[in-house]
Amino acid sequence: MANPETEKSITGLDQATNRKEAEYDLVKSLLEAAEFKTADENITEVEIKRGGKFYFAVRVHPISDEDIRFARKKATVFMPNPENKKLPPVEKDFISTKFKSWVVYLATTEEDQEKIWGNASVLKKFELQERWESVGTLLTAGEKTKLFNLVLKISGLDDEEYGDEETFQQGAD
Repeated sequence: MANPETEKSITGLDQATNRKEAEYDLVKSLLEAAEFKTADENITEVEIKRGGKFYFAVRVHPISDEDIRFARKKATVFMPNPENKKLPPVEKDFISTKFKSWVVYLATTEEDQEKIWGNASVLKKFELQERWESVGTLLTAGEKTKLFNLVLKISGLDDEEYGDEETFQQGAD
C-alpha cells in the first residue's frame, strides 16, 4: 500500500504549481476582459457617408450595463412621487432619442468624444451645451439608430430586446 503522505505531498506540490499557473492565467484573462472598451480588437470604425460623400468616421466600442443605466437615467424625466413627496421621485417620461444619443456617445472612444462630438466649432454653431448633444445634430435619425443598434450588437445585446422605449421603461433596475 502506498504512503498517503508521500502521494499527498507530491500530488499537492503539482496541484499547487498548476493552480498558481491557472490563477495567474485567470487573473491575466480577467484583467484583459475588463479592458473591453479600450482593446483595439473591440473597436469598430463607422464611416458616416451621405450620397457617396464621406463626412467623418467615428470609432465605437462595447458598452457596459452601467453605461446603459447611466444613459437611461439621463434620458428619463422624473417628477415628485404623487403618493408622498418624501418618497423617491417617479418616472414621468422617457426620451428615446436622448437615450440613443447617450448610448452612442458613451460607446464612442474618448478621443472621438472630444474630436467629433466635442468639436468646439459644432458646439458653438449649434449652441450645444454638452458633447452628447452633437450626436443628434451630426447624425440623421437613421444613422443614429443604425449606430445605436451596432453598439448594442458589439456589446452582445439583442437590439430587439433593447431597441425600444417600452422595454427600457419596463425592464429598468
